[in-house]
Amino acid sequence: MRWENKGHEYDAMYLQICGKNGFYIFGCGDYGKQFLNCFQNEVPIVGYIDNKLAKYGYEINGIACMELKELTLGEKEGIILTISQYDRAGAVEQLELHGYRRNIDFFVIEEFISVYYLYRYDKICFLNISLLPSTTCNLKCRHCLNFNPFASEFYVRDWEALKKDVDLFFANVDFVMVFHVSGGEPMLYKHIADLIEYIDREYGDRIGTLRTVTNGTIVPCDDLLEKLSGCSVEVTVDDYREAVPQYEAQFDNLICKLEQYKVRYVVNKVESWVDLAPEKTDYSYMTEEQLIRHRSECGQTWQELRDGKLYSCNYASYASVAGIAGEQDVEESYDLRSHSVERKRELVEFRLGYTDKGYTNFCKKCRGFTAHDTDAVKPAVQIERNSCWHETM
Repeated sequence: MRWENKGHEYDAMYLQICGKNGFYIFGCGDYGKQFLNCFQNEVPIVGYIDNKLAKYGYEINGIACMELKELTLGEKEGIILTISQYDRAGAVEQLELHGYRRNIDFFVIEEFISVYYLYRYDKICFLNISLLPSTTCNLKCRHCLNFNPFASEFYVRDWEALKKDVDLFFANVDFVMVFHVSGGEPMLYKHIADLIEYIDREYGDRIGTLRTVTNGTIVPCDDLLEKLSGCSVEVTVDDYREAVPQYEAQFDNLICKLEQYKVRYVVNKVESWVDLAPEKTDYSYMTEEQLIRHRSECGQTWQELRDGKLYSCNYASYASVAGIAGEQDVEESYDLRSHSVERKRELVEFRLGYTDKGYTNFCKKCRGFTAHDTDAVKPAVQIERNSCWHETM
């Protein structure tokens, strides 16, 4: 989205929020649960909606979950869309087909929480942030969203630089619902336990969920697990055993170890990935207005924290690091080192997708998380090593 009224893009939306006396939560998965854990005592919840048949009738806080077509929205009621980026664009389209208007009748989760806390309490609250210590990985996934197959070498960050980024982030941000330490394969980063321990110790009271991820093929050493056991961290264990059955024993051993050390974990049985297809996509013919529309329609909600800056799209940032997107323009990042309290609204607007340009250079090569322009592919399909993949481990 391109800035039109910097510092005031959400004035009208906040007035709409203030006019509601109750909200339905649309999406009872991870984001919905995270929202309730952090904000249910702040926001009046009157009902729950989900698209999955298995959840119909399931009670949350004594209220049965319904499907969208059953809903009759009251005049002073709204919907908070808490569906993840993978299904976000389709859900927005679904709501609009039912006649609901964005930022009037329904609000997406990241905009709602950031705007609500900024305007009501003068606090900066983000849905999530991604911190990438390293792209090092032992797998060779064809559709890797770090774009490792295109990189000439893995990217590994300095431990002290990571701590500085974390400190800078929390010097400017009051609360984040999900702080995600991502990869690559985080368990291959030698300082991963120290990093998580540092974030939890220094800023755990300002994080809803501190989370990291593993591809389920690496069994960490006991020292690492011992440190994690003392942290309030959740490990997402991706289950790729269908694609890499040779790691079946490691997966089982990993689960045993996590349970042995009482490390909180969630097994994520991934059914499909999205192929952003940078090697097949060419939107360079698009006009500037078309690129702005393409970015605005994308359901991608994550930004990366790196080298003192927030990058407006983490996948554009990953593509730049991998060498397939060129240099990112200055408009594609927000320098936290030059932030001031007078620019709080500008920072929040940037985090919610506004920039002076309105799109990233990578948008010209990326299908995006849109309702119509994504391809579902099998997760973790492996490729043979080739000249563009250098072994650095």
